[in-house]
Amino acid sequence: MIEALRKTGAKVEPHWTRFRHDTEDVEWLAVVGEKKWVVLMGDKAIGRRALELEALLEAKVKAFVLTRGGLSAAEQSKMLTDALPQMLRMVEETRYPFLAKIYMDGSVAIWKTEPKLQKGRQSKRRYRPLKENDGDTEQDVVEH
Repeated sequence: MIEALRKTGAKVEPHWTRFRHDTEDVEWLAVVGEKKWVVLMGDKAIGRRALELEALLEAKVKAFVLTRGGLSAAEQSKMLTDALPQMLRMVEETRYPFLAKIYMDGSVAIWKTEPKLQKGRQSKRRYRPLKENDGDTEQDVVEH
């Protein structure tokens, strides 16, 4: 898969060349988002795992996931080379973080753009009340 993308002229780096295998998603996704790298993954279950999806989207990452598992290297290569023009256009034209699906026929569609928090779970964003002598009229945002 990596070689197929490199043959199209894309610069591709496997996760393991930059991060340890046990690096927390929040940590590596923050680096990826800061550097404006694009993520390609085969883990379509991420769309159902609220914490990981939230980490991806809050890091402002643009990511693509293959919709079919168990494909041969040749099938994956064809799928990705067919999808690459749409993927590049989507990255260029879309100004917000997203998770998009890559389908077997090479088509691509945005799947998730906002994390869906589990019922009863609060966002990591907390608001701290103003101090009386602060003078500002807005609340400070504190990230945990």
